Amino acid sequence: MNRLLTRGLAGLGLGKDRSEPPTRLIAAADGLLVSESRAEAWYLIPTANSDLSTEAARDTELDGVVRFAMRYLVDRECHLKVVWGRVSGLAYADEVVGRFVNGDGERWAEQRGARIDADNLPQRYVLLGVKLTDRNPRKSGGQSVISEALGTTTKQVPLDELAYLSGQVRKIGQALARSPWRARLASIEEISWMISREMHRDAVAVPKAGSITGAPLGRLAAGKILPYSDHLEIYDIRDQVAAYSAVLTMDEFDEVLEVPGPGEWLRTLSEVSYVSTDGIEQNVNVDASVRFTVLRPKESGKIVSESKRSAKEQARSASRGSAGAPSDEVAETEDVMSQLQRDIKRDGITLVEDHPRLIVTCGSMEELEVHVDAVIQHYAERGIAVNIGANEQRDLWLESLPGDRLRVPDLGHVREASAFFGSSFWCGSRVGDAAGPAIGALTGSTPGIVRYDVAAGAGQNDATTTALMGRSGRGKSTAMMLMSLDAAISGAWSVIVDLKGDLAGVVDAARDYDIPSAVTEISPKHSAAADMFRFLAADQAVLQIPAQLMLIAPRELRAGAESLIVDAVRAEATGSEQPTTYGVIQRLMASEDSQTSRLGRALYGLTQDGIGSIVAGPPSGLEDPLSSEPGLWLVQLPNLILPTPTSDPDQWTPPERVSMAALRGVLTWLINTSGNPAIRSRAKVIGIPEVHLLDKTNDGASYLDRSARMGRAFGTSLVLDTQDSVTITGNPGLVEQISTCFVFSLRSQEQLSGAAALLGLPDHPTTYSLIRNINTNPDRSIRHGHCLMRDRHDEVATVQWEYPSDAVRRQLDTSPTTGQGHRPEEEQDLGEYDEFDEYDDEEGVA
Repeated sequence: MNRLLTRGLAGLGLGKDRSEPPTRLIAAADGLLVSESRAEAWYLIPTANSDLSTEAARDTELDGVVRFAMRYLVDRECHLKVVWGRVSGLAYADEVVGRFVNGDGERWAEQRGARIDADNLPQRYVLLGVKLTDRNPRKSGGQSVISEALGTTTKQVPLDELAYLSGQVRKIGQALARSPWRARLASIEEISWMISREMHRDAVAVPKAGSITGAPLGRLAAGKILPYSDHLEIYDIRDQVAAYSAVLTMDEFDEVLEVPGPGEWLRTLSEVSYVSTDGIEQNVNVDASVRFTVLRPKESGKIVSESKRSAKEQARSASRGSAGAPSDEVAETEDVMSQLQRDIKRDGITLVEDHPRLIVTCGSMEELEVHVDAVIQHYAERGIAVNIGANEQRDLWLESLPGDRLRVPDLGHVREASAFFGSSFWCGSRVGDAAGPAIGALTGSTPGIVRYDVAAGAGQNDATTTALMGRSGRGKSTAMMLMSLDAAISGAWSVIVDLKGDLAGVVDAARDYDIPSAVTEISPKHSAAADMFRFLAADQAVLQIPAQLMLIAPRELRAGAESLIVDAVRAEATGSEQPTTYGVIQRLMASEDSQTSRLGRALYGLTQDGIGSIVAGPPSGLEDPLSSEPGLWLVQLPNLILPTPTSDPDQWTPPERVSMAALRGVLTWLINTSGNPAIRSRAKVIGIPEVHLLDKTNDGASYLDRSARMGRAFGTSLVLDTQDSVTITGNPGLVEQISTCFVFSLRSQEQLSGAAALLGLPDHPTTYSLIRNINTNPDRSIRHGHCLMRDRHDEVATVQWEYPSDAVRRQLDTSPTTGQGHRPEEEQDLGEYDEFDEYDDEEGVA
């Protein structure tokens, strides 16, 4: 149970702290902020991915935080700041443009950046200030001009003092880095941003390192604040009202608040919202400023004893006076304090004194009133009373400034450490890579962009397989195409083996960005594209092609056929300047031996058009239909009739035999190119939609297992798209090679259980419900592109895939109404779409 003890700390609220002038800052460095009166260390606490953690895992993390605080933060004045900026699309574009080197990478980066800016995503920053020491303040004449709140002086910090303070910053930082928070020093740029935003109050992006260097602190503080009884007006450097703010106090908490649940009163900042007049839910950005001190056990014991003694006095007074028997509340308080006193002595439980403030900022007073009401209502529903700090706005605002101090001590609380840290201010949603292409946005409790580099595994000496799974029409194939485009424009050899033939739009998108690309399909134009003579050395071709032709040969002609085919292959390999499988069949047909010529005619009839032509048809004259160069290469194999692994090859039908030969030709090309020493250092990405169809063949299962295991050595990343999660979970070797997976909606118990296992989530009805409904909007419509992502660090969070532009959205649309096939000469009708309108008709292939 998280117990709360609230006490009045300064009687009537007339303490001297309220009359003190604004603080003056004199120096800032990485992790350090120095004012005339004190020095503080500042650290950035990254978001811990906890939205989908189990209750046991959350409890373990909370226990670790409490233990850390009791050891390293005890008796230190700390200042917690939870503030919001904006994810900057421009900063993203500047960062990644050098990554996109193949084609028009600059436009690709700029359009993705523009989409990020259009999303207007807030980004949470959690900063922790720790007081290092008091300093001798400059004698003040009682100045109280608010515009000087963050001014600077001509004073300098002595070098020996600066060296000492820097050492203290590093020492505390080392402990924080090892803590469950994994905090790091706040950079001078982040500290500068934190200071300046307190005056301007606009949620902007944290500047990149080096973009604010040597700027005087006075310039960061340009502007002024004009306080009123219930709000503040914030003026910019032009003396114009830039924003309106209100500082709210958290006055009362229910005695027991559950964690997870209402007890996470700081984590829920991102969940505050209201419904606008047009019926749309709008988010409210709420900053938090909490000054707190972890009390020593001795001090904790004193406070509990005082509260217990106070409760006894109230009980005696009630029994002696007209009130009669003491109230149940007084009696309960005495019991709680007695138990807490025993816990402190027995278990070393400590208390935290904290002063939480919430700051709401808007562009107009009308908007401010709506947002403040939303905050008050949000917390009232969780058993927490929040109010505007009436007639205290000046001091509460000054108190929230970095480098300042506690000014309104009577509006505070004392509670168990587990109750304070149970506010979970560092918890939220985080998933994906630290760098790489942006693929979408987080949809958990803390918004932000999600980045994922599908080809990064090999370079990190990690597994290289990415899995996507889910029902038809939820966005898997579109996600694969977007990953393939990111890889191709980054300079990778990116291939998609399209077993349905409906992904040709990805080639149109690639061409639109000048990415080298082509489609290879079963047509006369691409006849012999997967002829093994094209990409295998002669000695390898002599071994592989006979086996491929034996697949095609009719059952009644197989007796003795292998030696005839081997002889013809060898003759073609040594006797032709440009040997082809078509030439092998011609040699068989031209033989004077009736059995041999009959075999040749049978093979000719099965391979000269249709599916078989891609491996054994007459050469089309294309110089390099299956390229090994950087770019995006689509191989379309619709209408394959693939036999099941348990079927008898002797019983395969002609379409099944020819389909297997065509598949083997393409897979051999993939294996050969992936392992080619000449391009070993080049990133290679192979996407296979409908992988459950491929896995049902022995050739396909063998290829998947081999490629997944050898991917790291060859620098090849697999991207597998399937409706059948059991296809993957049923292959332990493949599961071990999956670094990242994306799970869309599934239905059956078996599929749900398999997906939960891949995500690393509990095999539990709560998980099943989450997966089943991940693509369902509140109005029961389909939420395309929404999924669960498990990254290479085993973090799991909900993610919304997004397109870099509307043009790409339309090009990748695979819905039947678009008739999406490869149309190189045909101008496409690019209609308007507002949502993630990807549709996969993934019921199988004919």
